[in-house]
Amino acid sequence: MQPRPKLTLIHTSDIHIGSERPEESRRGFDAVLQAVRDTSAHALLIAGDLFDSSRAPADEVAYALEALRALHRPVILLPGNHDTLLTAPGAAPVPLPPNTTILRHPQGQTVHFPDLGLHIWGKPVADHTPDFRPLGGLPPRNGHGWFVAMAHGLAADDKYLEGRSSPITYRELADADCDYIALGHVHIFRDLTRGRAPAFYPGSPSESTAPSVAHITLDHEHGVQVQPILFHL
Repeated sequence: MQPRPKLTLIHTSDIHIGSERPEESRRGFDAVLQAVRDTSAHALLIAGDLFDSSRAPADEVAYALEALRALHRPVILLPGNHDTLLTAPGAAPVPLPPNTTILRHPQGQTVHFPDLGLHIWGKPVADHTPDFRPLGGLPPRNGHGWFVAMAHGLAADDKYLEGRSSPITYRELADADCDYIALGHVHIFRDLTRGRAPAFYPGSPSESTAPSVAHITLDHEHGVQVQPILFHL
């Protein structure tokens, strides 16, 4: 079996473009894009809440989409509970750049990037309630490439999750048959690893007292390494 190629990824979430603090979200978004360039990352993962709501101003949406296009590398976007611009029934289709893939299937879907040896699975948040399970239905790995799961929700112990929307249990994290779990929803950098697969919140690059993203290295020889990149905005 051929060794899997070494990859670097930038993992972000909770940018909230179009929020009531537009300059802050714009600075955070620009910092994410610069981190992708500075690290020569092979792809950008956005684990939910790129946009703040379906009322995000058209000029802010256009700016974000053009900036993603200009990265000239794959962008994988998992809609979070705020991304109603992308998920609301009857919403006008957002004209995505050709390098950007949205994980839309309500039961979860896997996308494959053959040139990177990378598979990514995620289930969009269409119904932010206690019944929605962001990692529910995660399939086992299929093939010999890297397998990354994306999930937007609250990861915690069972007692804390009682009545919470979009819960992710520690058991689900422990049982996940993948190489990395890219979480979103919590606005601080946090290690939630409970099994073989590292599971991290990257922090918010804009709506946080310590803005950050996660820098992921997938290495066949040395395994998966995760480091925060802190922003001084």
